[in-house]
Amino acid sequence: MLKFYRTLPKPWQRTGLVLGLFAAGFLLSNFILMPIIARQGEEREVPDLKGLSPQQAKDAAAEAGFELMAIGWKNEPALPESSVVSQTPEARKMMRRGRAIKVMLVRGAEMVDIPYLVGLSAGQAVNLVSRTGLTVTRFDSLASDSVALGCVINSAPAAGSKVKKGATVALTLSNGPTEGKMLMPELIGRALSETQQTLVAQGLVIGGIKYLASPSAEPGTIMLQAPQPGFVVKKGDTVNLAVSR
Repeated sequence: MLKFYRTLPKPWQRTGLVLGLFAAGFLLSNFILMPIIARQGEEREVPDLKGLSPQQAKDAAAEAGFELMAIGWKNEPALPESSVVSQTPEARKMMRRGRAIKVMLVRGAEMVDIPYLVGLSAGQAVNLVSRTGLTVTRFDSLASDSVALGCVINSAPAAGSKVKKGATVALTLSNGPTEGKMLMPELIGRALSETQQTLVAQGLVIGGIKYLASPSAEPGTIMLQAPQPGFVVKKGDTVNLAVSR
């Protein structure tokens, strides 16, 4: 065939070469390139990936002829961690093969620590709980010899426990000391002469009295006290005072 081609006149050789290249291009385009392009442009139905794990979603997308692209996270406490929560396009939409399905994955509920609340007033505790992202839904009461009236004795869940943000907290408040005990009253700023009778009537004993110089307080005014206000005391306990002279 090659010998015959060489015997042809030059114009015929050029014409044959052009025809051969044209035929080769036609065969290449028709039987190789066009099928590839046709397959790439083929539209397929998008599978439903919601609720699947990342690997399951990737496998399902690949089986349908698509790629998978994770584009972010969304808090959904009710769904399994890292599962697909949404997708674009939606399931059963038509899309060209080879393109990517964009998915959002589940991030579990944010966890927070129960703050330490013991000794705080009810209002202070509620504010702190709210700032933490939790909600106080119940108050209980209990006698306490160590926690002042109206202040928090404990919480449920306990301080330091990890809970989901938005969870509820119950507080137990002190309703005062047990029988036979009392809360130490506030004495600072009061006159010693008036206070002595009150303390004796409550069964408390005045111990040491220390006199201090004070340019601003009237003589005989209580400046310091021990025990401090709010401490639980009982009859017979000693109270020490510092008084202005």
